[in-house]
Amino acid sequence: MISPRILCMLLMTCSSWKGVMSLDREACMPIRLSPSRQDSLPDIETLRTHRGLPGKAGGIGPVGPQGAQGPRGLPGTCACDPSEIAQIHVFLGNITAKLESLIALHHYALKVDQCDHMPCKNGGTCINDGNSYICNCTDGYEGHDCSIRIQCVVPSAPNNGTITRESGQLVPYKENITYRCNDRHVVAYQVNNFLVATCQKTKQWTKDAPVCVVDDCNSDSCSGRGTCINQIGRTICECDEGYEGSDCSVQNNPCDLSPCGQKGICVWEKGMNYTCRCHAGYHGKNCEINIASDCVRAVGMEDGRVGNNDITASRSHSSYPPHKARLRQTGGWLSSYPPQRDEWLQVDLKTSTTVVAVATQGYGGHWTTSYKIAHGFTGNDLQIIQNNQGQDLVFQGNRDHNSVVRNNFPAPVTARYFRLLVQTWYGTGQYRAALRVEYYTC
Repeated sequence: MISPRILCMLLMTCSSWKGVMSLDREACMPIRLSPSRQDSLPDIETLRTHRGLPGKAGGIGPVGPQGAQGPRGLPGTCACDPSEIAQIHVFLGNITAKLESLIALHHYALKVDQCDHMPCKNGGTCINDGNSYICNCTDGYEGHDCSIRIQCVVPSAPNNGTITRESGQLVPYKENITYRCNDRHVVAYQVNNFLVATCQKTKQWTKDAPVCVVDDCNSDSCSGRGTCINQIGRTICECDEGYEGSDCSVQNNPCDLSPCGQKGICVWEKGMNYTCRCHAGYHGKNCEINIASDCVRAVGMEDGRVGNNDITASRSHSSYPPHKARLRQTGGWLSSYPPQRDEWLQVDLKTSTTVVAVATQGYGGHWTTSYKIAHGFTGNDLQIIQNNQGQDLVFQGNRDHNSVVRNNFPAPVTARYFRLLVQTWYGTGQYRAALRVEYYTC
């Protein structure tokens, strides 16, 4: 609301507002106010009376020129026509509305522009929050404007140990300090002698200071068969495999645990090392593989994976060459006439292969009744499989020309070349040694 004093000042200058309203100096004339009413504008009736308009009874009559003294000798006061006052009120109302709009716009600008001056430091993100703002700080900073760097106070060094920074310094968030024990001291309950702690957002360290104890371990602490570990007030031994006792002086015999079961004989070698001498038909570290039932994968004689050129013989019948010697296939290998002991049929598997068994057949009224098996990594350096007495092992062959007879090796054999050496044979007419063969792996 505009006060009467300001309104009167506006009335005094109304004649200079061209194009806004049309008022001249005749519109205003001096009037007399009582001392008690000098701070307020006369009411409408008083103004009408002073303009020579009909007024209330007892109203004051017209006064003289502007500035003339009134009946009580008071200074003159400007008064205007009521319609002019109404026009001024309308004009002032428009001005007031515009000012209020500008003030509202100013407050709105203050609300949306709180982040204009970039109050968030150290890379923080500013978010306008009405009359204020919020800073989302980057990792490692805090505070209303992200000006405070998160830091941890470095704790004191442990007894009998050190840290990488002097006590009292501050370490920024995510940086580390390292605890170390002095010479002849180690971290209790741990083999290593250092411990790293990291400063967290909470300004706390990820780990407490270690306990450094005197290193009482030496090369004889665990009889040389274990690892000595310091603990508070004592040492303990973690024994190597095969040893036990407080100082690891008692040696275990791994064969006491019967690792070979009933399928072989356990032989203790050294420490926890042992060997299972498997009975016939079994192999593996603990004789766990049954050769007859678990090792039935053929190397490829029967299905042709072994090529024709990889099957050779000492001598052959022209119509029955070596590559005919495939188990369960039509035809077979026949030796030349007359056959001789140690006639052989050899297979090249092209790569080192672990073989555990061999199966044979005869052909066309001829068969091999016994044989030996030689093996090696070259075709000219072969060794014959031997029995437990160190003698060449002779395998029992076929009793007819068509039955399949399988023989398991006493132990798996790893080699590239396998050669079957004929020892005895049977045949009708011009009898000869005859073979169809397959080898097996697991």
